[in-house]
Amino acid sequence: MDVLEALRSGVALTRLDRLIARVTGDDPIAFLDATTTQDLTELKADQSALTCMLDEKGRVLAELRATALQDGTLVIDAEQAAREAVTGWLAKVAPLSGCEVIDETEQWAVTALRGPKAMDHVPRDVIAVAVDWGLAGYDVIATSPLNIDGASMTPAEYDAARIAGGRPRFGVDFDETTHIAETPLIARAVSFTKGCYPGQESVARVQNLGRVRKRLVRLSFDGAHMPGVGTTLTADGLEVGRVTSAAEWDGRVAGIGFVRSDVHDGATIEAGSSAATVRAL
Repeated sequence: MDVLEALRSGVALTRLDRLIARVTGDDPIAFLDATTTQDLTELKADQSALTCMLDEKGRVLAELRATALQDGTLVIDAEQAAREAVTGWLAKVAPLSGCEVIDETEQWAVTALRGPKAMDHVPRDVIAVAVDWGLAGYDVIATSPLNIDGASMTPAEYDAARIAGGRPRFGVDFDETTHIAETPLIARAVSFTKGCYPGQESVARVQNLGRVRKRLVRLSFDGAHMPGVGTTLTADGLEVGRVTSAAEWDGRVAGIGFVRSDVHDGATIEAGSSAATVRAL
């Protein structure tokens, strides 16, 4: 079974290069709740939540997932681009709350399982993080890579499927210069009812008083030409954004990029010689 068919009717898998850190101490959930955007206070054992670390201006220092374990500790998994924020600043402030952030990346293997039968292949006694943004499935954190009967995806195939599925990647499509309100994380990883956390004032100000100048969107390109990363996006000859990711997948070209906030969903813009339709992520 090829990768496309496996993603439609079976399971496909690939190894992910993720940062893994464990938070131990007096109250790991309370500590991470106080330092990130999501309300984690009701997180139960074996549950996961998407959350972000921000600077004081509301820019994304790290997108991460927190999973509560039965032993009371938390496991954080994140893109390697978030390493400095997680093993640097977060680890530095943790002792102030009686906690410790320990880099355990070398002890774990992360396997992405995608497709409608992904759940059937999740073994017991592993950390399984459900994925519902982009390609649905599970990311399995275990002491060794999974070896299952499924279609193997290359890193390039996985990335193309990610782009076509509309899943932006920290360190690629956005980074520490990006305000969280410019990304879909503002709706997926932020609580507007929880207590204070770094960057909260900026997030609330943008949410209540104004709007951002640009936003991250999905791009569907006409034709077979694939624009390069950084390609300027234009409308009526005026620059309106840039491409951050692009790939050919299942006979079409898909992308992710930033556009000005006044470019509405459904608008047709240009990327070099290709036309592109804008859609929300």
